[in-house]
Amino acid sequence: MRAEIQVLLDRRSDAFMARDRAAFLDTVDPGQKSFRSQQLHMFEGADPIRFGSYRLVANWSRYGDLARAKDVARYPGASRVSIPLTEERYRVAGFDDAPAVEDVFLTFVERDGEWFVASDTDLDDVGLFSVRHPWDFEPVVTSESEHFLAISRPCSGDGSLCADSNLLDIAEEALARTDRTWTTPWTDKVVLVVPPSGEALQRMIQATFEVDKFVAFAYSTVDPKTLGYVGDRILVNPSVIAGRPRSEVVQIMAHELLHVATRDVSGPFVPLFIDEGLAEVAGYGSTPGLEYFDAIVAGGLFDRTLPEDFQFVSGDGNEIYLSYQEAQSAVRFFFDRWGRERFLRLYRLIGKARIAPGLATWHVERAMKKVTGMGLRGFEKAWASSISS
Repeated sequence: MRAEIQVLLDRRSDAFMARDRAAFLDTVDPGQKSFRSQQLHMFEGADPIRFGSYRLVANWSRYGDLARAKDVARYPGASRVSIPLTEERYRVAGFDDAPAVEDVFLTFVERDGEWFVASDTDLDDVGLFSVRHPWDFEPVVTSESEHFLAISRPCSGDGSLCADSNLLDIAEEALARTDRTWTTPWTDKVVLVVPPSGEALQRMIQATFEVDKFVAFAYSTVDPKTLGYVGDRILVNPSVIAGRPRSEVVQIMAHELLHVATRDVSGPFVPLFIDEGLAEVAGYGSTPGLEYFDAIVAGGLFDRTLPEDFQFVSGDGNEIYLSYQEAQSAVRFFFDRWGRERFLRLYRLIGKARIAPGLATWHVERAMKKVTGMGLRGFEKAWASSISS
């Protein structure tokens, strides 16, 4: 069975790369009319994307066969039903050095000795969602510059952000700002995605929080073979960014690009006050824009502590915004006292630990002492003491 399913996936992958619609649809269960229509929509939607490679691989070792009795019952007449995790490995030509790796939960059914794909949503009820790309929702257009590929719905001329020269100009300006903050070499080729709606964005990143509090996201997949980040993307929330001045969009884009630039040296123990604080420095450049934080300090509401990771994603909009402002203030304090290069060394030291014993605070503490001579709480106290109320 496993070998037969992989043969089916190889046929499907080859048809996708060759843009052979008939061969691609031949891999879909003929009895699933709605799914067949959705698959045709997805296939045709991907036409504007220039793929360097595309492969589907059934990975039985991660979860085994996830098909339940009720999944089998959905397909009367099928002699066998199986749902392994399928890895979608694809590379956008000219932008991905290695394939992005996404999870797809395809249902495979056998009818009269032949295997077909019958669904990719049977496990939605247990929170195992198949990847969604912008071309899954509606047709897309693309445009390119030296460092960026932009993907969006067709440009309407109403001033909304889309894959046009204006977006690419903003991204190139933001990249120059990012590179002034992060001087370590990185692969500065990035795909920009403007989903058709906030709801589409939420589904694409499978967010469990409300995305309407956020303007954009740096998104990368993780290759389970290497545990490295691959497939760097920046996803923009179209409804939240609408109407913002160009200077603000540049700032936001530089912030997200900083996250992409640090991917290769980042790790699970880098605290968000360091990660987001550095991104804020990149975004704002030489003009910090700490007015909200200054108002909190002036009002006597400064708690003199560094923001915890959860404070960047929970609470109301003002509370989340304050965490970003505090983080930026702390990183700028580090720059002023020890210099940017020592901060980048601190970042690399913490990021170097990937799979290692010890809590995150222990790794941060050790790196902080090595670079500054003081621990995390010593740094927090020194930063807080530098803030005048």
